Amino acid sequence: LKEYTAIIINEADRLRALVDTMLGPAGPPRKQPLSVHELCEHVYQLLRSAAPPEVQIERDYDPSVPDGRFDRNEIIQALLNIGRNSLQALAGRGRVLLRTRTLSNLNIGPVRHRLVVCVQIEDDGPGVPADLHKTLFYPLVTGKAEGTGLGLSVAQDMVARHGGIIEFESRPGLTVFSILLPLEEST
Repeated sequence: LKEYTAIIINEADRLRALVDTMLGPAGPPRKQPLSVHELCEHVYQLLRSAAPPEVQIERDYDPSVPDGRFDRNEIIQALLNIGRNSLQALAGRGRVLLRTRTLSNLNIGPVRHRLVVCVQIEDDGPGVPADLHKTLFYPLVTGKAEGTGLGLSVAQDMVARHGGIIEFESRPGLTVFSILLPLEEST
C-alpha cells in the first residue's frame, strides 16, 4: 500500500505540473539530465498497477544507454499514453514490453544525430487497424469507441518538443511504437 500511495502522490504532482505546462505559456521543455530507464521504470510501475492479472508487463532495458536531457513529465506522459493504448488493445490478456536501445548516426527528419535513444512499447494485441495507419497521430482520430483521439497526438507533440519522433509498425499479433529521442546535440 505504501508503494501505491507513493505512486499516486507522485502522479498527482506530475499531472499538476503537466497541466500547468500545457495551460501556461508555450515555453520550451524543462529538460534536465535524466536516465531514460528512470522514466521507463515509472511508466512500468503505472502500467503494472493498471494491468489485469492476465496481462504481463515486461522490461528489456539496454544498460549501456547513456543519460539524456529530458522533460521528465512530458516524456513520462508520452510513454504512458502509448502504454495505456497497448493495455487497452490487449482487452485483458497478452503482453506489453518496454524496451530501450541506443541507435547511432540516425536522422530524425532532416537532422542527423550521433546518438538517439529508442524506447519501444510492444504488444501482442490485434494491431492498429489499417485504415488508421496514415492518420493515427492526428488529433481526434481513434479506433476505440470510448477514446478521445488525443493520446497519440499529445505524445507525438511532447516527443517532437524534444527533437524526437514516434514511429510505429503494426500487424495482428505485434505492434511496436518506437519513441526516438536525441541524446546529443545534432551534428
